Amino acid sequence: MISGTNRAGPLSMEPMIGVASEYASNPFLNSSQARAQNNQALLFDDPTRYDLDSLHIAIDPSIRYGDSGSYASLASNYFHLSGSTILLSDLDTLTLKAGLGRDSSLYQYGLASDGVGVRSDSNSASLDWQHTLTERGSIALDGGWSRVLYSQGAAATGLVDYRYYSAGATASYALTERNTLQLTVNAGQYSALDNLTSSRNFALRLGFDRKLTEIWSLSTSLGYAKSNNSEKIYSGPVFVGSVEYGPYYLETVHASQRGPVFNAGVTRTGETVTFKAYASRAFLPSGFAFLSRQDIADIEANYLRSDRLSFGAVLSYQTTATPAPNASLYSTHYFSGQLSAAWHWTPNWLITLNTRWIKVRYDLPPVEAQSTGVSLQISRQFYRIDL
Repeated sequence: MISGTNRAGPLSMEPMIGVASEYASNPFLNSSQARAQNNQALLFDDPTRYDLDSLHIAIDPSIRYGDSGSYASLASNYFHLSGSTILLSDLDTLTLKAGLGRDSSLYQYGLASDGVGVRSDSNSASLDWQHTLTERGSIALDGGWSRVLYSQGAAATGLVDYRYYSAGATASYALTERNTLQLTVNAGQYSALDNLTSSRNFALRLGFDRKLTEIWSLSTSLGYAKSNNSEKIYSGPVFVGSVEYGPYYLETVHASQRGPVFNAGVTRTGETVTFKAYASRAFLPSGFAFLSRQDIADIEANYLRSDRLSFGAVLSYQTTATPAPNASLYSTHYFSGQLSAAWHWTPNWLITLNTRWIKVRYDLPPVEAQSTGVSLQISRQFYRIDL
């Protein structure tokens, strides 16, 4: 009849704090004059969860604050805040996500900002709904919005503030217990905030997933995509005496990008060894006048030596091809490799050593830059704290 207070409620948090020391031979990716730099930083991560049977809410702030405040560097400070809400029922799953962040444009995966390091402020939101039709069939609808603002304009860096809307639909059917067939259609609207350039993209994909063995799985898709680009042309200002007139709108020029898009990945999930290999091609926003065609290839391997010691390796390649307003194609190539070792000094304390190599090469003009570095991080992971 009488019970005590139970604090094991649905609201909890798992904070992490840490310190890092990092050395890089050319963190600014300067092709003409490399400058080595050593940085120290404080790290903080605090994922907070609210979990019920049919409702899951998550908020995750992540902060890096160091002695180098330059956003032109790979080792810049950053602040990220992401959140998600998941509603579950017997047949439906509804997921809402939102995020905002401030970091260097170099921090983004693949250095898609053309090796230009400036402050990048981003906002995003997405909605995903999945519905189970039968034991074998399901459908999914998704929509997203994102906006990115750069601290320096296109005249100095070539980067353009932009907004991107996307929507898609997927139908899945399980042929057998191991094989699943998928059909996906996507559309998007990319608009530069200077109202000069925009792109509309459409894509249709056919996918096939197969569970090869208990630990090996394969995921593939192949399709066709088209991106319609438009640019508004204005005349220069005209001076009559000391009075300036214009600029005046002249016309809108249209062009298009089209071709196959794909992704293929193989995954091995074992007790001590995990392996992932992935390759893809897609039309994505990257901060330039139009959508960029991005080719990505990744290989990642992890080895769990013991309960305390683990090793990892990542090898990445990316090519970003963007049409310029003058109709020429501008391509940038990125290569990176990373080796890491993680040691659980205690169940709560983690020491991580990383070595990293990055190389970037531009086609126009034909220049390249590279950076190598090493970092040491000591972090304290707290157990779940019920609130």
